[in-house]
Amino acid sequence: MRGDIDFDRLGITDDLMFGTVFQDPNLCQGLIELLLGIQVEKIEFVERQGLLDAGPLSRAGIVDLLVRDGAGNEYDVEMQNVATPGIARRARRYLTLVDANMLDRGQRFEDAGDAIVIFICANDPFGRGWKRYDFMRTCAQDGQPMDDGTSIVFVNAAGTRGDYGDEFDAFLRYLSNDTVIESDYVRSVDDAVRGVRDNPQWRRYRMLWSEKYRDEIADAMDEGRASGLAEGEAIGARRRDEQLARLARALEGAGRAGELADALGDEARLGALLREFDVK
Repeated sequence: MRGDIDFDRLGITDDLMFGTVFQDPNLCQGLIELLLGIQVEKIEFVERQGLLDAGPLSRAGIVDLLVRDGAGNEYDVEMQNVATPGIARRARRYLTLVDANMLDRGQRFEDAGDAIVIFICANDPFGRGWKRYDFMRTCAQDGQPMDDGTSIVFVNAAGTRGDYGDEFDAFLRYLSNDTVIESDYVRSVDDAVRGVRDNPQWRRYRMLWSEKYRDEIADAMDEGRASGLAEGEAIGARRRDEQLARLARALEGAGRAGELADALGDEARLGALLREFDVK
């Protein structure tokens, strides 16, 4: 399996590298401000590879980067390496998951912050050449915005249309070619990439957490619901998946990422690790 990954070539467009680098609150704040052209007061919460679920009748999703700012707004930031059919509907599903996550924390609709989904795409998702595509709900009759606080943004690394500033353009060029360093912010991101790439614990974690594994979690939950499992059992399965995701992050932080694979086949060992890291 080690031969399948050329770690020296892994850059910011690798989804797990992306989540690891931008788990840093300062880099994450800079990313959101850069991509959206806004000012963010502070970042209160950043979670990579977060499991979101809108309920027993909905397909779960594992997001690259889930972020909450000081104003209560939530952002799901996704790195999209390849052209994916149906990306607009996928973004719609993620927006639903982010919304549900906010309300699960006990927020009332009227008090909820904005929910923003950002897809960073290596290829043009719509073929119209814009560097950024912004979508918000509007009235079909007069074009007036619904102003419900939701939006979906696609950043197009291959785009040529639109003026979002030199820093924005420098980041797009870095996405396309990570040897092109044209701003202080991009240099900070690249330095972080190199630090992560050289970390042996992260390399082991990267081999365990493949995109295939991410999809298997969501698919397994769907299959359980489709086979008629009771709602309580489905909720139990979801909590188990959340526990494993939290344990994987805790093990990596402790420099013990390699222990997860063995523990998955040993219920007693897995239970001991969950207790050791107080994962509930």
